[in-house]
Amino acid sequence: MQQHPNLLGIPLAQTLKDRAYAVWNSDPARATHAAAALAALARISSHAEVQALAAWVAGIAALAEGRMEAAITALDAAAAQFRTLDQPQTAASTQVGKLMALAMLGRYEDAIACGLSARDVLLAHGDTAAVGRIELNLGNIALRRDQYAAAEVHYRAAYARFASTDEPALLAGIESGLAEVLTRRRQFAEARTLYEQALQRAAAAGLEIVQAEAECNLGNLALNEGRYDQALAYLERSRRRYVALEMAHESAYADLELAEAYLELNLVPEAAAIFSRVIPLFDDLGMRAEHAWALAHLGQTTLRLGDHAAARHHFASAQQILAREGSTVSAALVTLFESQLAYSEGQYERASVAAAHAEAVFVSAGNRSRTLLARWLRGESLRAAGDLDAALPLLTQTLHDAETASAPQIAQRCATALGLLAAAQGDTRSAEAQLTRAVEMIETLRAPLPAEEFRTAFFAANLSPYSELVRICLNDNRIIDALQYVERGRSRALAELLGDTTRRSSPPRDAFEADLVLQLVTLRQELNWCYQQIGRAIDDEGQESTAFQELQLTAQEHEAAILAISRQLQQRGGGDQVGARLVDLARLQQQLPIDTAVIEYYALDDELLAFVITTETVQVVRQLASEALVEEIVAQLRFQTDALRRGVGRRAAHMPVLLRRAQHHLGRLYTLLLQPVLAQLSVTRLAIVPHRALHYVPFPALFDGTRYAVETYEISTAPSAAVLAHCLQQAAPTTGRALFVGVPDARAPRVHDEISAIAPLWEDQVTLLGSAATVAAVQNHARDAAIVHLACHGQFRPDNPLFSALRLADGLLTTRDAGELVLQCGLVVLSACETGVSSLAPGDELIGLVRGFFTAGAPSLIVSLWTVDDTTTAELMVALYRQLRAGILPAAALRQAQRDLLQRHPHPFFWAPFVLMGRW
Repeated sequence: MQQHPNLLGIPLAQTLKDRAYAVWNSDPARATHAAAALAALARISSHAEVQALAAWVAGIAALAEGRMEAAITALDAAAAQFRTLDQPQTAASTQVGKLMALAMLGRYEDAIACGLSARDVLLAHGDTAAVGRIELNLGNIALRRDQYAAAEVHYRAAYARFASTDEPALLAGIESGLAEVLTRRRQFAEARTLYEQALQRAAAAGLEIVQAEAECNLGNLALNEGRYDQALAYLERSRRRYVALEMAHESAYADLELAEAYLELNLVPEAAAIFSRVIPLFDDLGMRAEHAWALAHLGQTTLRLGDHAAARHHFASAQQILAREGSTVSAALVTLFESQLAYSEGQYERASVAAAHAEAVFVSAGNRSRTLLARWLRGESLRAAGDLDAALPLLTQTLHDAETASAPQIAQRCATALGLLAAAQGDTRSAEAQLTRAVEMIETLRAPLPAEEFRTAFFAANLSPYSELVRICLNDNRIIDALQYVERGRSRALAELLGDTTRRSSPPRDAFEADLVLQLVTLRQELNWCYQQIGRAIDDEGQESTAFQELQLTAQEHEAAILAISRQLQQRGGGDQVGARLVDLARLQQQLPIDTAVIEYYALDDELLAFVITTETVQVVRQLASEALVEEIVAQLRFQTDALRRGVGRRAAHMPVLLRRAQHHLGRLYTLLLQPVLAQLSVTRLAIVPHRALHYVPFPALFDGTRYAVETYEISTAPSAAVLAHCLQQAAPTTGRALFVGVPDARAPRVHDEISAIAPLWEDQVTLLGSAATVAAVQNHARDAAIVHLACHGQFRPDNPLFSALRLADGLLTTRDAGELVLQCGLVVLSACETGVSSLAPGDELIGLVRGFFTAGAPSLIVSLWTVDDTTTAELMVALYRQLRAGILPAAALRQAQRDLLQRHPHPFFWAPFVLMGRW
């Protein structure tokens, strides 16, 4: 400007204004730069029009940055200055942006008045382009207020003004608005055509913001249709664009939409974290509708997490904001959420009344999606209250309407409710038909989900039709059908992972993903450093220091960031649909030796029962025990082992008393769980599939009053029959090169002795001891090992089971790291504490080290159920490897080692923590 004073005037100011308008919705940073340049020009120019243009562009830049109040102030100043200059048309043009800002702040009546006033002026001056923009924004306001008919009128009026012009941003905006109206009416095919058309226009014109909006819209449409994989992919693409554009308010809105998808998929803690993060941002920006929306959905997450008081508080806060907004439809949706709260508290009549109130509002507004949801909840509340006559026609009609409207999520819920209703009426045939229908819908919705985490979470919320079908089949004495439904609802995600080579990490597909991968590498390096420092502090008994607590907090933050980025990489989609890996019972029976039985436990209501599979028969033994009673006994047994773990009563004088106590609990479990089953069997090997709390039962140590089960039977366990069948089909070499890894520390000082004792038993072996036992060395040598033995400190993380880990020389080998190993071995031995303890997600999904090593390809695992004794573990492992070296199979080798050890150390704490999982 100093070098070219002759250019400083109104033409330059107009050019900068045009530049800002041209790029504000494709490159907001450039709009901000244009505003800064025009502000500089205004400071050295005496032209009043330059001052007015500078105020106008400042408003545009504030709008692009989400600073709505600042935008209104600047645009009002610009309008006043143009009116002073006797330029009413230009003054009216500035109000297009103000209209948008007022709408974002929820000041709808002000926005409408502003828009209509500006439209009259612009029409009088023949400025059809500006009038079209006004119509577009009036349509957006009507849509935000759920006034769909009015929105459509405004959108079509705007479309007529721009149809013959080259205005891709405006045309795309109009198409998106019309599509949103159609989406609310569940006219999905037409809506998708318009959204895709808008996306193509934006892409061709290089309009990044418009593309992000279109992708977000397509994601929401896919979510409405139950196409979850596409929903996640589109929403993630939209979020990435906003992040790249550095638009914090739009990024927050994209996060809000993604969190809604998470909630739909039952990723409740993940959704809650996003809602909690964006709520204060929307509050600060004055975006009241978005603020209320996020609060309401946070209430849903707290409801799902069992905190009813917090849910009630969040719903009330959202209702207060929406009352000020005058948004009756959104308020009705919160009322529907409150109906869900009443339902969860057993207040079915209240839930039905609230759902009916919400439904009436949705019907009046023409919102078919929410109408269907409200009708289902009203029908389900009536069914739960026992008013079957009223519930039946309502649920039947809603199911029909949901299927007609391509709403599979609601259709599935209706089918489940109708199945339960028919069962209550004694109509078993109809109940089975409806529940089978529901299961088919669940499988269809679940199949294309992009990753294990999403499939596990979604399935966890949809298990009831499977258990009800188990009940029906058992009551009809169709044992094999019942077992198949048990298997379809058990450890499904793990079974689908086994043998799936596509699970390996794929290379980044673009620069954005490459940056995420780099972030992961950095986070893992920093987390590993934290782990090392935490380990040293524990060894030095410095856990009480402030520095230690800060390290733990840093580690937790890094873990959360790693999970979030990993999820972000997964949800872009592009993977194949996952087919159900169901057990082929006939083939499994062929694989079983004649002396072997599979015992698969299951809990139906509070009844524990067992399916028994042999080479010739599949039977069921019912009424074994109350599940609650067994859980109580297991808790008492774990209390006993914990006492010994802490060294309480280790003196010889106390051991007989402690042994009798342990045998008492183990005897009760034997009587309840094994005795009724074994009475019908004549076998020597048991392959046990536990259920829920039974995963923590040391079955080899169950006591018949005279002998432990391990003294009579060879025992192994498996997460499901399908996982067992997969393990049995794998080649299982236990001869060949062995990899022995040992990392001694203060809590496991005998590890060096253990490795030194067992390694010489193998001629072809690699030993990594102490500082040589690095993560990279283990990853490298495990590839071609027949046996992998890891003797190092193990830690189960109930707070974050995916970060359960083994402590190696330079860091931790976590569950995720274990799953990324490439294993072709026959056996993995985890000679450490709690390596077999897992978090149990609904559907018996084991989340812990066991999952990781099964996923990596191990067919057999020897793991521990509690913190082990260092000295006796070394003795057990030496005996185990002598048996393995003699050609004995792993389960039999472990059994013999345990029988030998119990002669010297009778208490099961010392000899029974290790169990074999998978192939025997």
